[in-house]
Amino acid sequence: MNADQAPPAGGLGTRHRLPQGAASGSPLRARPGTGGRGAWQIAERYRRVVEPAVRGIAGVAASVAVFAAADAVGGRAGVAIASAWVAVAGTYCLANFWHCRETHCAVTGPGWTLAALLGFAAAATPGTDLSWYRVTAQAVVFVAVLAAGYGLEQVIAARTGRRTLRRGGTHAQDR
Repeated sequence: MNADQAPPAGGLGTRHRLPQGAASGSPLRARPGTGGRGAWQIAERYRRVVEPAVRGIAGVAASVAVFAAADAVGGRAGVAIASAWVAVAGTYCLANFWHCRETHCAVTGPGWTLAALLGFAAAATPGTDLSWYRVTAQAVVFVAVLAAGYGLEQVIAARTGRRTLRRGGTHAQDR
């Protein structure tokens, strides 16, 4: 096994590579005595568990269902429900970008994570300061960030012929 491959500890096979810059002495690798739970292994496990729910048609269906349920609940509770879903999708994209550098994840990861934090703040803040950020606004932000991410990916693909931000990156549709 060479220095840029993840150790088999923690259930990961040798085909999963550490992100760029995660050499053997990196804090991203599991240290002895940590039970094989380095940041890379945690992110990889999260990505694998969440991926079936957030990608493709399942991701579209789940997003529509969650936003519809949040709208039915309404108010602060609805914003909290929608924010939880947006946080799941955002952190998945952050982990996925770390894994394979998919271009859209460079936008959707931080964008959705910030949208979720704003939603949690709107749900928790007393008064009317954040009353404008309700389920409808959050759904619009979700779709706008999605469009921006995939728009950037199309531009990169047109210029470079690949949908990742590094050579050798594997887009989920290509796996």
